Amino acid sequence: MAGELYLVGLGLSPEYVSVKALEVLRTADFVYVDTYTSYVDLELLRRVVGRDLTPIRRADLEERSGALILEMLKRGYRVALAVPGDPLVATTHVTLLLEAHRRGVPFHVVPGVSIVPTALTLSGLMVYKIGKVATVVYPKDGVLFEYPYDVIKLNDSGNLHTVLLLEYDGERGVAMTVREAIEILLTIEERRGEGVLTGERLVVALAGLGYPGYSVCAGRLKSISNLRVDKVPQTLVVVSPKPHPVELEAMEAISSRWCRVG
Repeated sequence: MAGELYLVGLGLSPEYVSVKALEVLRTADFVYVDTYTSYVDLELLRRVVGRDLTPIRRADLEERSGALILEMLKRGYRVALAVPGDPLVATTHVTLLLEAHRRGVPFHVVPGVSIVPTALTLSGLMVYKIGKVATVVYPKDGVLFEYPYDVIKLNDSGNLHTVLLLEYDGERGVAMTVREAIEILLTIEERRGEGVLTGERLVVALAGLGYPGYSVCAGRLKSISNLRVDKVPQTLVVVSPKPHPVELEAMEAISSRWCRVG
């Protein structure tokens, strides 16, 4: 008899885990934790859940298509994969769900608070003005990936805000900062020269959301580019060209309270 698969969203941090998520994580036969797509304090999560948890590697889910989890399901176990944020944001986890479905394995999804809408609302911005989302990545083999710049340009045409996720890989210890992301974006701007990003552009830098001492700093690109914030993960929101007056007031109020640097 096949087991059951649970894809469990952990929200912004272990302190934001839902009651339903705790119930599943405490009763499943095996619990694996994705620690590579975004930051999660594994020791804190273990204390909150009250049991041992097994970190799972990128290779186990992507290169081996979740073979370890699928084998446990085949043996009839109830297996939970705990994921920072919402469990179905990453394509990898959707692929695992589909593979379980193809094999006739019942699956369940426990939603979690996602960084995408939270980054926008905690910036003081209106959620119905969110545009396409993009990820800023480091150059690879000298190649600069310009897609985020194109997304900002597209969203600007509809006066929409742009949430930019920043490259993170827990296994390699890679966690891009807002400073690095801005440097990459300005390099693209210098190359393209389309005026999408100038020093006067309004942006919001967010760091460590969900963890003590998290930071939300709003300001002009030229000033935010000099901020030093250590908390991870970090997110950059590029504000629409014509924000609503209420958004501007909310941004200022939130930033004055939660902008913590260093």
